Amino acid sequence: MPFSSSSYTSYSATTSASRTQNGETQSWGHRSANQVFRDEDNSRHERSLSQNLGEDPVYEERHYDSQGRPLLDGGSSQQRQDRIEDVTDRQ
Repeated sequence: MPFSSSSYTSYSATTSASRTQNGETQSWGHRSANQVFRDEDNSRHERSLSQNLGEDPVYEERHYDSQGRPLLDGGSSQQRQDRIEDVTDRQ
């Protein structure tokens, strides 16, 4: 989903290393990338990608309204409405 944003931040990093011990080489690595978009209505959209060497990448996308509340897939704010119910007299 393309964004027309009023602000944009991006960050990426890659690390890797290897060592040889007793004739056996071990390698490991990790890469990650993050993007943050802010729309004109101040809603925030975050995308992140991370991957360890030899594993499938993990992609996440989160959306927040201008108040910082998470948005559901349909674009509406997620508002929990928990309630406490007195069941003392219930049989």
